[in-house]
Formats: sequence, structure tokens, C-alpha cells
Amino acid sequence: MAKTEPIKSYLQELADTANRILLLQGPIGHFFSDLADWLQQRGKVVFKLNFNAGDTLYYPETRPNTFTYTDTFQNFPEFLAAFIAEHHIQAMVCFGDTRPYHMAAKKLADRLGNVSCWAFEEGYFRPYFITLEKCGVNAYSPLPRDAYFFTKAYPRLSEQEYRDPMPVPAGFLPVAKHAIRYYVATYLHRNRYPNYIHHRITDIGHYVKLWTLSGLKRVNYVFQDRHFAKQTENGKYGKFFILPLQVFNDSQIRMHSDFSSVRNFLLHVLTSFAAHAPADVNLIVKHHPMDRGFIDYQKDIRHFIKKHPKLKGRIFYVHDVPLPVFLRHGIGMVTLNSTSGLSALIHNMPVKVIGRAHYDIPGITFQDKLADFWVRPTPPDRDLFHAYRMYHINVTQINGSFYSRVNFPDDDNKAFRPSETRRATMQTDKAAG
Repeated sequence: MAKTEPIKSYLQELADTANRILLLQGPIGHFFSDLADWLQQRGKVVFKLNFNAGDTLYYPETRPNTFTYTDTFQNFPEFLAAFIAEHHIQAMVCFGDTRPYHMAAKKLADRLGNVSCWAFEEGYFRPYFITLEKCGVNAYSPLPRDAYFFTKAYPRLSEQEYRDPMPVPAGFLPVAKHAIRYYVATYLHRNRYPNYIHHRITDIGHYVKLWTLSGLKRVNYVFQDRHFAKQTENGKYGKFFILPLQVFNDSQIRMHSDFSSVRNFLLHVLTSFAAHAPADVNLIVKHHPMDRGFIDYQKDIRHFIKKHPKLKGRIFYVHDVPLPVFLRHGIGMVTLNSTSGLSALIHNMPVKVIGRAHYDIPGITFQDKLADFWVRPTPPDRDLFHAYRMYHINVTQINGSFYSRVNFPDDDNKAFRPSETRRATMQTDKAAG
């Protein structure tokens, strides 16, 4: 019997199936410039469209085949169709598949039928990973929500056991550094791109004000959060569920859920908890760290408890307590569609997804109603989740961070294996962190 070929990573498949590749908007920072270098080293012809001065800052117009789009959004599909035809584009690559220009590009590619679409996103398995998928990411991922697909694919993976990825600089500071440069350039040179529409507010003053507030809150919460973490580890909160909140303007809310806001999702879960959770069970609500200066839900929770006095002393709201503290001691997680759900599953924690998520698969997440989850949280099938995780580590995940360094794979497509020295360093870093 002929040996079955291992499944290639999507990055390798992109390089193998397209010779003329168009990059649309990338993440803030130099990642798309680095990606273009990697592709060009493999003989690919890379084109780039810039839409604002922030794009141009990190992917200069002096690079070959770099173009600037300054017309209206309404005219973009017609422009893009002509650009694809003129330059014989075979694949388009973007970061963030729900941005307006990228949704228009995807719709055009579907109509043309001969241009593939690829979307980068933050890593499904963070930290130290980024994501690349065909056609779409998160709930738009075309991968089947079928256990059999992953168990069947598992024997064909290059690596079937998890290997620690190479650590890279991550966290808030690398993102903030690039974001400040990107938004300053976009704002100062906005007149050169009068028709550009952005998926977020571009006023740098808006972000400086809120990031400053975020920093002050972080300092204020330090001792309180450390105390809460220690109490959690000592068992003070007994049996508890964890509810991680997402960024208030996350596309996961707008595109992949039936809720109009994180606040509405929060109130939905609190209402269910009040009605169905056993009296000896608590709920810990965790604020998203990137949302610290933008929004706060303390008043909403206090108001809800006033209306439901039996919940007093059973619902807790925290900000910067590390998520692993809760994953080690909690009995279950409720999430809209956050990648925190994947972290919980790694800890064998039962997970209930309320929105639409690529990992919401029978055997991995709880499939019955939320009301039932409070009473009988069911952990994932370990073997199935391992097959699912390893499929993504081998196929959709790339070691690195958009905002510091990405370790592009070798041509032999072997999964990264850190040396023993590197592994020892990693363990030291983890202990220090």
C-alpha cells in the first residue's frame, strides 16, 4: 500500500498553488512585508494594495508591485476585478476577513471562481501562534464541524504530539508600539486617502486617552487581582464557572453571534445563571484585558444582583487575574465564541459556546442548552480534542506574533521542534512569567 502523503500546512499550500499573489490589508506592523519576502524567496510574484498611510508606512510604495487605492469603497469591486485581470492574480491574502474591503474581495473571488482567498487572524492557540485559513477564519472557517473529519485526518499529520512553540515577544507593548505608529500615520496623512473607510476609529487622540486610562486601571487592579487569584487557588470561591468577556467591538460579536453587544450577552448569561444554576455554584466574570480602558460592566452586574438578591456573594467581576488560574480550578466555561474556549478545552474544562465558533463541535463542546450546562457540565472527549488541536497546529497555525516575529516554516513543512537548550530556556521564561 502506498504511503499516504502528510497534510500540508495552509501556508505551504498557498505557496504551492499560486504564483501571483495579491496582499490586501495586513495586521498593523511589518508582517505582510515579511510575508512578501518569504513568498518572493520561493519565486512568487507578490502584489500589494495599500488603503491608507498606515498601510504604506509598513509596506512602502518603493517596494515592487505596490499600489495605492484612493477611490471610493463603492468602486472597489470594479477596480479589484480589473486589477486581478490585468495582473493575472491567482490568490488574495488579507488579515481580518470581516473588514469591508476584504468582504468585498471575498465576494468577488467567489464570483470569479479562479482566485483563491486566504485570511490571517490572531492565533487560535495563543500565545506564540498566528492563524491562516482558506476563505475565512473563526466561524467563517470552511473546515467541517465534524468529529470524523479530524479523527480521520489525524494519522496524516506530520506531528501528532504537541510541541512547545518557539516563544516570541508578545503582549500589549509590541501591539501598542505598532498601533501608535500606524494610527498616527493614518491620521496625519488622511487627506491623501479621502475615501478610505476603516473598521475602527482612527483618531489617535481617542486611543491615547483610553490607553492611558487602561494603564491607570491596570495599576489600580494589581493588588486586588493578585489577592483574588490567591483566594481562588485556596478554594475560597468553591465550585465556579468562568465567563470571559470579549472586546466590545470584536467582529466575533458583530458577525458570529446573535447578540448586539457584549453587554447583552453578559445579561443573557446572568439571567440563565440566576434561573438554573445550583445554589452552591458561583460565577466569575472576567473582563477582557484589551478592553480595560474602553468599557466597564461593574454597574451592569451590580444592578443585576440588586434585582436578584439570591446572587449576592455568588457573582464576581475581575479584570487582570490570569485566565489559567480559573482554568485550573473552575468547573466550566461559558463563552460567546472566544479563543479562551480553546484554552479551557486544553485544560479539559467543559465549555458551552453561545455564539458561532469553529470549535463548537459535538464531542468537544457542550451541545445542549445553557440551562442544562449549569447542572451537568461535560468535559471534552480528550482524544477528539487532541486530534482537533493537532490538525490546527499542523495546518492553520504558524509559530510567531504579527507584532514582533513570525518563524516561517522550512520548505520540508516539518513542524517546529525546539532544541533541548531552547526548551530549557522556555521553561525558565515560563517560570519567570
